[in-house]
Amino acid sequence: MLNWGSVALVVALTLVGSMVVEAQQPAGAPQPSLEHKRLSVFVGTWKHEAELKPGPFGPGGKILITETCEWSTSGFSLVCDSESTGPMGAGKALTVLNYDAEEKVYTYDELNSFGLTKSAKGTVDGDTWKFSGEVKMGGKLIKTRFTMKLPSQDSATMNSEISVDGAPWTPLMELKGTRAKQSQIDLNSCVPHGSEGWPFELFECYRKLRHSRLR
Repeated sequence: MLNWGSVALVVALTLVGSMVVEAQQPAGAPQPSLEHKRLSVFVGTWKHEAELKPGPFGPGGKILITETCEWSTSGFSLVCDSESTGPMGAGKALTVLNYDAEEKVYTYDELNSFGLTKSAKGTVDGDTWKFSGEVKMGGKLIKTRFTMKLPSQDSATMNSEISVDGAPWTPLMELKGTRAKQSQIDLNSCVPHGSEGWPFELFECYRKLRHSRLR
């Protein structure tokens, strides 16, 4: 059943947030900050190859991941859909990256088809992004931290570590990723037919072409 109390709280917080924004800047719709725009380095479709290290979650092994990241909420959030195959079988995940202006940190939230949720907070320095988080699982406190680097426009690396119940940090996974080259969209095939609803038709045609290019 829909939790109306939660809905009311979301509405109230949204209104308060709007009041604060209006007090801090001129009238008009809020715009993404430079910090939000820095997330653009992740936009696109990526092919990742990762190596899961042997540890508390099993013997490890190779993981292949395809991930597509796109802007959402008018440029305030980056949403990534991914599919993977590995030691745990096939999986899917939804990740949201954002910037928290109050805490001055980036936030990372993930939901996946293994029934797990992950949250982390991080910072960026040049081409290096560092995140850390913790979660309770099976009565144990699990801490994670990972470092992502983008040495070039279309390449990325990631190293992650884990600590279980205060134990020393141990390597969890190493990843190398490559961004797929973006092909041009042929809009000639989307020439409107002069009908009354041609703007909507043009938008829908462009959207379908774009999604087919990303697959």
